[in-house]
Amino acid sequence: MALARQVEGLKQQLVSSHLEKLLGPAAAIDFADPEGALAKRLLQQLEVAKCKKTAAGKSPAKAPAPTGDTLTFELYWRPEQDQFSQAAKIAELEKRLAQLEAMVRYEPDSQNPLLVGLKGTSLVETVQILQAKVNILDVAVLDQVEARLQSVLAKVNEIAKHKAVVQDADTQSKIHQVYEMMQRWDPVASSLPDVVQRLLTLRDPHEQATQFGQVLVHLDTTQQEIAGALKDNTVLLAEVQKTMKENLAIVEDNFADIEARIKRLQK
Repeated sequence: MALARQVEGLKQQLVSSHLEKLLGPAAAIDFADPEGALAKRLLQQLEVAKCKKTAAGKSPAKAPAPTGDTLTFELYWRPEQDQFSQAAKIAELEKRLAQLEAMVRYEPDSQNPLLVGLKGTSLVETVQILQAKVNILDVAVLDQVEARLQSVLAKVNEIAKHKAVVQDADTQSKIHQVYEMMQRWDPVASSLPDVVQRLLTLRDPHEQATQFGQVLVHLDTTQQEIAGALKDNTVLLAEVQKTMKENLAIVEDNFADIEARIKRLQK
């Protein structure tokens, strides 16, 4: 947009310079609308030429006058300049439309059916959606919608009745099942106080049996530990006996050697 404004300013300067070159420095030019000013200047010059031609026609016939007063106009048209100007105007309009959309846009209420689908849409899309909704409100369309709504309402009522019947049958079936279960539990309910009393009476023996079981487990564990210790002691005793036998044999050999030496010395 800034570049477009700069190009537009340069364009106005070029037009003003060209007009001053053609029409002279005294030409009054409206720089806000240079094309309009040029058109007005051309129309004024045409009017002046027309008046001169009329005055020459009323005067007596003379030799043909020189063509020094002849006005020659040249018209230059550049399509790319018009396209650029149109693109700049479109960009300006899009910018203003975006600002307008930013000012108008809001968060729609999700509970309002008329505002469904309008969240995050632009102003043009919103207008199109609203136009489509307005077109739905046509009399012919409303008649079709009303007929469809009536058929849908009849189906909904039928479904509601069927649902009520099904729910009623289901409720009756559940009530019957609960009643049968209560009938089966009536004898148990009458004997339940005796069962509770027996359980309370057996609670102390059960606790004693639990403690006795714990003592037995402890004794069993202790017995296993003692058996393991005895096994280890037996192994150690066997090793000691073996060592004692070996040491006793060595001592006997030593005594035999000593006796033999003594006998040799006595001889």
